[in-house]
Amino acid sequence: MEAWVRFSAQSQARERLLRAAQYACTLTGAALSRAGGSSGSLSRLQQLEAHLSLGRKLLRLGGSAEALGGAQRSLHLPDPVLRFCLTLSHLNRALFLACDNVLWAGKSGLLPGLALEKWSQRAFRYYLFALVVNLSRDAYEIRLLLERAEAARKRGKSPQKSPQKSPQPQAEGRIQHLRLQLQLQLQLLLQVLWENPPLLLDLLRNACDLVIPLEKLGLCRSSPGIVGFCGLTSSVLSIITILHPWLKLKP
Repeated sequence: MEAWVRFSAQSQARERLLRAAQYACTLTGAALSRAGGSSGSLSRLQQLEAHLSLGRKLLRLGGSAEALGGAQRSLHLPDPVLRFCLTLSHLNRALFLACDNVLWAGKSGLLPGLALEKWSQRAFRYYLFALVVNLSRDAYEIRLLLERAEAARKRGKSPQKSPQKSPQPQAEGRIQHLRLQLQLQLQLLLQVLWENPPLLLDLLRNACDLVIPLEKLGLCRSSPGIVGFCGLTSSVLSIITILHPWLKLKP
């Protein structure tokens, strides 16, 4: 109960709940459309989704300042790659939220002559850049952990005399060696992700979120059902990290 009280007191948590509900509407609408649902039900779902989206934009007002503060803090990180990735991610998020605030003003009637489509495309471009940088950061973290796991494996492996092998054709030997190396790297990757839940959740969340701007910008065509599923999944993962802060990936 105490965890839920802390959760509901945060504007970010409420925004994540609205986001989950919004993409649940998208997913439900896609399922109803495929099943031949009535136009009235689909229209009500679309209206609810639009209201949820507008409510999320209201909760994100002022988020640009927080993102800029995160960029300022990340400038002091000792690792140059993390410093670059996190600073760039925060800056793109700040620009995305600034465009999102302008969109809220346009959709709420404060800026009636606003070119909504133009500002929406601009916002999703910044959102896409932030996600690409976040995924690059995840890949860097995975590479570091893989190198440590490989070094630990080599230290723990006692030197043994390799048994005599029957001669094999050179091409066949190379293919077999490559297959073994790929299997070993895959095992290490799965082990690293399993032993580091914050990194795994962050990777899954960013990968799911990536589908949304790619679809909105027309760079990757997918169905509304896929967009709804990915948005709902990433929202649930975000809610989990808010409820359990130790699952949030830290610099």
